[in-house]
Amino acid sequence: MTRPNPRKTKRVSKKVLDQLRRVTTPTLTTQLLKNYRLHNVALRGVLPLDGDMPAFAGPAYTLRYAPLREDLLPEQWMDHPANLMTPAIEDVPPGAVFLMEAGGNVDAGLLGGNIVMRLKMRDVAAAVTDGAMRDIPEICEIGWPVCCSSIAAPPSFARLMVVDRSCPVVVGGVTVFPGDVIVGDAEGVVAVPAHLAADVAKGGLAQDHLEGWVNRRLATGAKIKGLYPPDAKAQADYQAWIDAGEPDEV
Repeated sequence: MTRPNPRKTKRVSKKVLDQLRRVTTPTLTTQLLKNYRLHNVALRGVLPLDGDMPAFAGPAYTLRYAPLREDLLPEQWMDHPANLMTPAIEDVPPGAVFLMEAGGNVDAGLLGGNIVMRLKMRDVAAAVTDGAMRDIPEICEIGWPVCCSSIAAPPSFARLMVVDRSCPVVVGGVTVFPGDVIVGDAEGVVAVPAHLAADVAKGGLAQDHLEGWVNRRLATGAKIKGLYPPDAKAQADYQAWIDAGEPDEV
């Protein structure tokens, strides 16, 4: 079997993105581990700023930061001709996830309220980083998905500089190629390789549906043995419940 070239990322359809948005991040990690032996897919330490954040899924549009070299500080100002952030904000496609590698540096906030507002108005799906964010009350009021590792008042150029975009990045210890699907919910953020997205979405929806039935059975007092994970009898009972139109009684 020919291995997919991650540098030529497969485009993921809107239908598949909508399906992935409905799959929980714990289920996604299970699917990727059990079916594809992918252990390193959950972005470590990257969590929603707002616990009520809606789930999101979108192809990664990547930006890479590096520790600031002071002689290049002027280029970090957004009105400098060589600044990379300004064109990135306007070039990120609607529906994409603005994914920023900060190398775990949490001494400066990568985005503030104005940039977040612009990204929201451009219909970008979310902003995700293993660094920090600033203007937190303003961002929360905007009500748009933002995931990060910390909060920091200083601007990004106090410690960091943008050095590349639309390139492979490492965020929260996970390698992501542009176009890989980034999925986030209240429990964290997961990177799904683009060429696996359709199968992972299908398997994830099926797993969540089955486990929802299992949970309802457990809520009636059923014993866990043979039910989770479901044995042949439990699988048959589950299929019979589906065939009956998924009645309230399980």
